[in-house]
Amino acid sequence: MLKIERILVVAMAFLLVSCSNISQFCKHGNSYLGQVLRFRQQANTESLPMSTVSYPEDTAVQKVTWKQLSDVIFDRKWDEKMQMPMLYPSFSRTIKAMHGKNISISGYVIPVDAKGGMYVLSANPNSSCFFCGGAGPETIMTLKFKSGKPAFETDDYVRFQGRLRLNEKNIYELYYNLDDAILVGK
Repeated sequence: MLKIERILVVAMAFLLVSCSNISQFCKHGNSYLGQVLRFRQQANTESLPMSTVSYPEDTAVQKVTWKQLSDVIFDRKWDEKMQMPMLYPSFSRTIKAMHGKNISISGYVIPVDAKGGMYVLSANPNSSCFFCGGAGPETIMTLKFKSGKPAFETDDYVRFQGRLRLNEKNIYELYYNLDDAILVGK
């Protein structure tokens, strides 16, 4: 049940980032996070779909940059369940080739639910408001840790390694997910 709640928190953050004029909430305070947590409490967490994409086994580690991950086009489509337009990605061939591969990537840690060990990795620091201006949903990635609940501070700049999982259809997850994530450097 706790895992589903975490997925819902990320989904609500993703929903706010990709489909709203979220910059109106950019005050570098807790108003954005408070809104995400309120959505989480209001939602029915038992009916959340799991990811629609699977991946093959691979052990080689590829270094990836946020610039590489920006090679994606978004189509705005009406979602009947959410009753609002949602952004659906069309990943480039290069990005699709990374799906299921072990990668390493650096970025800024953004706590979504620090007590629950739920974090997002961002190309931009939270102190610069990662969801405002030119940043888009392709600049954030869910971190799903291999073990434990590590603790990070907002805007810790670190490098993680894990298996990249692309999400093309599940509106309750971010487009990029790093499964079995482990910290490999600061």
